[in-house]
Amino acid sequence: MPFTRAFPLRFVMTEQHILLARQPIFDESIKVAAYELLFRSDNSNQANIFDGDSAMSQVFLNAFNEMDITDVVQNHPAYINFTRNLILNPPPFDKKRFVIEVLETIEVDDELNRNLQSLKEAGYTIALDDFVYDSKWDTALHIADIVKIDVLAFDEAEIKRHVELLKPFNVTLLAEKVETHEMFHLCKDLGFKLFQGYFLSKPEQVKGRKVPASKLVVLNLLAQLQNPDVELANIAGIIAKDPVLSVKLIKLVNSAAFSGRREITSLQHAVSMLGLRQVKSWATLPSLSNMADKPNALSVLAMTRAKMCQLLAECFTNSASSDPYFTTGLLSNLDAFFDVELKEIIASMPLSQVVVDGLMNGSGAIGQVLKTVVAYEQANWQEIDWDALAKLNIGARELESSYRESIRWASQLGAVVGNA
Repeated sequence: MPFTRAFPLRFVMTEQHILLARQPIFDESIKVAAYELLFRSDNSNQANIFDGDSAMSQVFLNAFNEMDITDVVQNHPAYINFTRNLILNPPPFDKKRFVIEVLETIEVDDELNRNLQSLKEAGYTIALDDFVYDSKWDTALHIADIVKIDVLAFDEAEIKRHVELLKPFNVTLLAEKVETHEMFHLCKDLGFKLFQGYFLSKPEQVKGRKVPASKLVVLNLLAQLQNPDVELANIAGIIAKDPVLSVKLIKLVNSAAFSGRREITSLQHAVSMLGLRQVKSWATLPSLSNMADKPNALSVLAMTRAKMCQLLAECFTNSASSDPYFTTGLLSNLDAFFDVELKEIIASMPLSQVVVDGLMNGSGAIGQVLKTVVAYEQANWQEIDWDALAKLNIGARELESSYRESIRWASQLGAVVGNA
């Protein structure tokens, strides 16, 4: 029996603002395969998780009827949690763009399975979220395409047991909450094909490993770029020694981020157009992307974080004074690029004390902004200090708009530096 009525597109708008974040889902090559979209409402001094279908209705309206979802997920599928009522009364979404996540708290019965089967026959992709095996799910397992297993909830033996239990079903295994590279490799060896979690933004610790010479060159370049006494001619000379970096910088300046300017044809032209203040930041982006052993997604994460820090800083300071915030965001996950503790990297760079304090101690306005950005990108909205942000003229609207703008900006530049 198919679902019988369309999702009602009647919504009551409130003064609350919708916070939206995305969490990447990677394939075995650590390339982005999809994004899970995460939502939260804002209530002045706190962020409350959505509860109930009426609130979810508003989420859908804001997320999909008032913006182009492509800005957030580009050409990738979007995973979205569905409540029972949304499964029984599905909204009119593009079946090729969305993956329906069946929440683990949903009551499983014949009605649910009939509607899941109808959705599957209509062309939707079905994922079972936070899955813990129980025979009551067997019918749904024959319908589902993807099963998500929270690997933090199980020990290694239990993860292996679930893999064995799911072998009779034709499903793709997705490991979620993968927090370390070790767990990523374990799950990959066990047969998982998709991976979700923050392992990419953490260093991969290998005993006895030394920073290779190629990375030391990049680290030295970053240190020189951050030197407050360096001159424009010196920066140009440093960049000119690296042909790939030179080409990437020219492409960056010719990208959409600099629309309206005349075409840049040489490194000297690019450097003169940018000026010292901007070229120090912009040269850092392709420098990091030069690391062949790191996926492009890590560079996009660094760029998104840097831009969001800068945009939030512009809520309470001028453009020039927001540069240290950009730098702080950009450098905050250098440990993941170099697989070395951040404090060791920072100690080797001539950074201003306010940037060091913000990076290492989370102190000052820079530290507050960085902590907020990291919490937002990981959808840990409960960790955001709304009172402290209010003193910086930052509210939910500023957070949400700066996040979307940062994603657009970083995606454009990521395509440039990743393919140059």
